[in-house]
Amino acid sequence: MRLSTKVLVIGGGPAGASAARFLAGNGVDVILLERNPFFAKPCGGGISLGVFDELHIPKSSIKKVVKAIWLISPRGEKLEIEMKGVGLAMVERKEFDAILRKEAEAKGAQIITADFKGVTQNKTYIAEADSNGVKHEFSAEYIIAADGINSKTRTMLGIKPSRSFFTESERIEDINTDACEFWFGSSHAPLAYSWVFPAAGGVSIGTGTFQAGAIKALFNKFKERKGIVSEGQQKVYRIPVWTGDLFNKGKVLFAGDSAGQVLPLTYEGIYYAMKSGELAAQAIIEDDIEAYRKRWKARFQKRFLLMKRLRDYFLKDDASAEKLVALHRRPEIREASLRLWIGKDNSKDSIMSYIRLFGKFLH
Repeated sequence: MRLSTKVLVIGGGPAGASAARFLAGNGVDVILLERNPFFAKPCGGGISLGVFDELHIPKSSIKKVVKAIWLISPRGEKLEIEMKGVGLAMVERKEFDAILRKEAEAKGAQIITADFKGVTQNKTYIAEADSNGVKHEFSAEYIIAADGINSKTRTMLGIKPSRSFFTESERIEDINTDACEFWFGSSHAPLAYSWVFPAAGGVSIGTGTFQAGAIKALFNKFKERKGIVSEGQQKVYRIPVWTGDLFNKGKVLFAGDSAGQVLPLTYEGIYYAMKSGELAAQAIIEDDIEAYRKRWKARFQKRFLLMKRLRDYFLKDDASAEKLVALHRRPEIREASLRLWIGKDNSKDSIMSYIRLFGKFLH
């Protein structure tokens, strides 16, 4: 079977589904390939509540709204931060991603369950896919590669894989929390943090590291520190490390994890995946590929660079992590952090005020 389309989107997660919805909503012929619609990516599932209005996402996907963040320092000092005027919506990724795909389909995108196998280029891109043994070919003028950290599209085009950040998480049903807890300590989360987030019927706990092969031992150390002896379903997963150097190769545009667009320090990816999908789609509509890079950098580059510098300084050792938690006892720093991290305030004033507050630590 051979189908032709203006845009082929590979991957039906937040980046791909958002791109397909935006394209179809603007009258562009688009086909989205999703390999496994039942896949549930291991993910904390936290999204700023305001994003649902910004991106017109159905709020039916929200399982719980969290109004508090806890920061726990390596020594165990706990800081409770109330999120006044903002909040974190917790979602289940399998359901959330499916809702985004349904929204794209409702706008006119064609959704096909198939495994992308490869791509060649002649006058157009010819992509091959397999659906339960049935071979498909797709002819497309543009491709949006939203196929995650293990992007086959990157591999097919000879682009090196992203550097990885490793996580292990576990869903536990007999524990509950009303806050998103961030636990710092090099014994269980070097250059990172461990977490306890609300989840359906319990909590999601996890930790992260750049050290390949160390994640299971670090995760067990975090469970010991937290005093958790319950056992749930554990998953190990990789997150791409942002470098900011991949947007497109020819008329193939990369969005979300395939482009490494995960915010340093917090390792938040859902919002930036959805926005990158929209920005890539907008560039295609305008037939101006370079507009994708320009708009993404204008909107997010300073934020990503700032968060990278904060991560490298405050998470380099336990003494610095203690300082990070202590600094957030200051009301002006809490307010600036909530505006930037949770409120997604991208104004120049918001970024500059944050830089002024932390400037002496970032030289």
